[in-house]
Amino acid sequence: MSDADGNPDYEDLTGMRLDPDEVEALVKPGGECVFNWTTRDGFPVGVVVAFVWRHGKFWTTCAARRKRVPALRARPQSAIVVNRGGKTASFKGNSIVHTRDDDDWNEVKTWFYAALSGTEHDPGNIDARNFQKFLDSPHRVIIETEADLVVGFDTARFQAFTAEAIAAGLGVD
Repeated sequence: MSDADGNPDYEDLTGMRLDPDEVEALVKPGGECVFNWTTRDGFPVGVVVAFVWRHGKFWTTCAARRKRVPALRARPQSAIVVNRGGKTASFKGNSIVHTRDDDDWNEVKTWFYAALSGTEHDPGNIDARNFQKFLDSPHRVIIETEADLVVGFDTARFQAFTAEAIAAGLGVD
């Protein structure tokens, strides 16, 4: 993060990138993400949803009547942003909408609902079991999204970098 003369380059943010282990630690526990797709007019739109990270992909769910479902069928290009603990990562990929009509529906819904509800790790938890039962509604879909990392960023490193730049005299007078 230095220029050609060896001076600090405070516009070079490459040192803020997350390494692969940091990205994995960010997504592995699942949680919430911003799921993005495009409208037929080409405008991006996103919603906050719960996700499961499995098989190097993001897995989310919603009712089939949500606008994202026909949009993703027409334009599968999508993006996911995860932000937790001062670390953020943006991913792009194509989404696949899984429905009850798919041959592997029972297999996919079984592991996904267990992972999302928490019964996978705590099968005796009554609240998790109720949530898993709630998820298994007749018009629910499961969305599988490839995960190609676009950018991962560490805001704690950025804050330290910014403090260093200000201390070096780059702040306001």
